[in-house]
Amino acid sequence: MLPEHLERLQPVCPACRVAGRDAPSLALGTVARAEGDDVLEGVLVCPEPECRREHPIIDGIPVVVADLVSWAAHQLDAVQRRDDLTAFTESMLGDAAGPGSALDRERTNLSGYGRGHWGDLDPDDPLEDAASLAGLLETALGMLEAPPRGVWLDAGCAVGRATLELARRTGELAVGVDLSFAMLRVAERVRREGRAVVPLRRVGVVYERREIAVPDVPTEHMSLWCADAAVLPFGDGAFDGALSLNVLDCVASPLGHLLELGRTLSGGAPALLSTPYDWAPTATPFEGWLGGHSQRADAGGSSAAELRRILSPVAPAGVDTGLVVASELDRVPWRVYSNERAGVEYAVHLLALARTA
Repeated sequence: MLPEHLERLQPVCPACRVAGRDAPSLALGTVARAEGDDVLEGVLVCPEPECRREHPIIDGIPVVVADLVSWAAHQLDAVQRRDDLTAFTESMLGDAAGPGSALDRERTNLSGYGRGHWGDLDPDDPLEDAASLAGLLETALGMLEAPPRGVWLDAGCAVGRATLELARRTGELAVGVDLSFAMLRVAERVRREGRAVVPLRRVGVVYERREIAVPDVPTEHMSLWCADAAVLPFGDGAFDGALSLNVLDCVASPLGHLLELGRTLSGGAPALLSTPYDWAPTATPFEGWLGGHSQRADAGGSSAAELRRILSPVAPAGVDTGLVVASELDRVPWRVYSNERAGVEYAVHLLALARTA
């Protein structure tokens, strides 16, 4: 984390926001380890006397969540996972842990997202798939009336490709946010070292470590944060644009995510949102699904219809996100890599939104 990004973004305490208090800007406390200007280990401190919450900075990634205990219960293994083992030793540990283990789940996720985000730059096995993340991003950006400018948010940034591309295109700060520390660690290595290191799943628990060079990384224009997309640690109107690519059906509160996008965008700012509506109770509680149920209702359970209703300027859903639909494309291809012979094909709903003034 670069201190200049802290000064630019003025992040606020999410614990104070959840508690209903005025959320003060976080201050940089103890710096335990640094490389040049980059803070690799340290703490961000809430100055509010009723809070005084400490938000750790780990491997250059600020962890700014409202409930740190709950986050640690799910993410501590990834934080403590060594990244200095040889591929040979990792393969032995993977065999020992076996299929379905926490290690296997983490490597599978990193493989799918790593291939989708960085595979086109892999000289040994280049990805030529228009349904990759880079292809989806190109389609989304093509919906804008003008090229992206200013400070952009990449909500659910995963391993960081869209954050990188936004930083390149705007020449300004691009802020990537995700709750997965393992994903963010890949993205942060790209930012600081110019290389993506991911396990590529071949079959079963057989993985091949890939180190992919990423040229011309705009290091000083990328900032990566471990945070909840439904409780963002940033002030009102902090961003000039936002991405939410295939995140809506992966968060605990889809409506909360939409409200946070609207809150943190400046008036008139664009947002680009895509989703395959692939609802699962392991990611989103059933009661939080937008559609995908109540097929006896007028909309027949359509998630797309429910999302349009929520984002309508007349607010028939009874909630004002501050976002309205400017244009949309349906059934845009997106592919998630599973192994060298399999993947999941999606046809996503892609919307260009605008923040009302």
